[in-house]
Amino acid sequence: MAQRSFIDSVQVLPLAHKVVAGSALVVLALAGFLFFQWASTPTFAVLYNELDDRQLSEVIEGLDSQGVQYQVEAGGTRILVPRSQVATARARLASDGVSAGVSVEGYELLDQSGLSVSDFRQQIDYKRAIEGELSRTLVAMDAITSADILIVVPEEALFAQNQDPTTASVLIDSLRPLTVTEIETITFLVSSAVEGLEPDAVAVAHVDGQVLNAPGNAAGSSTVSNRNLRMVEDFESSLASDVQALLVTMLGPDRSSVIVRADLSFDEQSVETQTFEQDTATPLREQLLNEQLNGSGAPPVGTVGVNGEELPVDGDGAYTYLRDESTTEYGINNTTTLSVTAPGSVKSLSVAVAVDDGSGTGLPAPNPTQIEALVTAALGLNLERGDQIEVSAVAFALAEEPDAATAAAAEEATASPLDQLPSLLGAVAVVLIAAALLFMTRSGKGGKKSAGDAAAIPGGAAPALPPGAPQAAIGGGGQELVGVGAGGNALEAGVMQLAESRPEEVAGLVKDWLQEGES
Repeated sequence: MAQRSFIDSVQVLPLAHKVVAGSALVVLALAGFLFFQWASTPTFAVLYNELDDRQLSEVIEGLDSQGVQYQVEAGGTRILVPRSQVATARARLASDGVSAGVSVEGYELLDQSGLSVSDFRQQIDYKRAIEGELSRTLVAMDAITSADILIVVPEEALFAQNQDPTTASVLIDSLRPLTVTEIETITFLVSSAVEGLEPDAVAVAHVDGQVLNAPGNAAGSSTVSNRNLRMVEDFESSLASDVQALLVTMLGPDRSSVIVRADLSFDEQSVETQTFEQDTATPLREQLLNEQLNGSGAPPVGTVGVNGEELPVDGDGAYTYLRDESTTEYGINNTTTLSVTAPGSVKSLSVAVAVDDGSGTGLPAPNPTQIEALVTAALGLNLERGDQIEVSAVAFALAEEPDAATAAAAEEATASPLDQLPSLLGAVAVVLIAAALLFMTRSGKGGKKSAGDAAAIPGGAAPALPPGAPQAAIGGGGQELVGVGAGGNALEAGVMQLAESRPEEVAGLVKDWLQEGES
């Protein structure tokens, strides 16, 4: 019965209502289908990367046997599966014996050594194990996707001065260009893991053919220069930010600009100074020697000859010999000072400060003398050392605010497609309502009858309109609404008569309804 009543209600509806209802159902069904398709589509993640043709065929065959969806990208070198099935698919492929991706072996190579392996093979395996471990270490970095390392260990020479140095070459592939710090990290990681390998003997190259770090003295000097340059830039940026914060506190934002240039000395000096205190002499050891020889005749000793015999000494026999000797060793307090000057000492500073004079912004003009004194004290400038400071008051240009069209274009460019969904649905609703009003207007004009043929509304009561509609416009002045014939909709006739008599009020009412629906 209820179904029959619903069918009867639909059949008695005017054509315009049927068109609107059908359009709404079609739009709703289409939106539901798109939403269901979007919600049911899985998010894919990388299962294996850098596959060759053989590995790709094995992986695809294994995924087909498991019934797992997959996508092939990057010219057949990358395969993706639903994110929720990555771990499960990888574990099942491993249990089936499917190996994909580049597997770098490290110290597990040494587990395969046997008793019959030669010493040369052991050395090669040990070198390969170190290369594999270093490759794993470098790939663990965020920006590096692959790393191939070759280490050259020369034979041990008989003399150390004839020993050739150990060298290494690193070939990497990265997601983005590497910074100087990351290149230095690669160099020091490789050199620290290999015995006898110096950082300046490590060559680092990218797969695109770019040399990132060249071995030799040139590479070492370049690395040191880059490090010194970063130190200077960080020092200048730190000083400039401190001065800028001080000026923002005094003048406000966007009213000052600061540039600091520093001349730093990277010469490392070591000075050792030893100071003695003369008044602190203390005897530490004293030695006295006193000899006397008195007598006549030849002395009892002689000169030792060639063969060791004593040769007699001729003389008159009368002689006297005296010898007094005194030796005293003193200890004096001394101070030894070792002074090492670390690299990076400040040789001179140059500061340029530009402040707004207020001519363009209309704000009070600052005092350049006061600003110069504050900046000098804040940075500890020493004019005798060669420091310079210049403060100038200039007119600052007003910041241009972007117009509404530019702002709207920028907002639209940064907006997500999902954010535009409510606007699209609102536009569709407006189009459907406009189409409904158009059909209703046309049908009302075509079905309008004369007053004599029109049937009055039973009871003479005015039909109820939505809130805000002018009720007097419908039944005011004793005028009764006219129906559209036997079994017609009196409310529709009243709305059409009101739209023809007062179109401006009806348009404003519809506009208010649309605004309430959007809010």
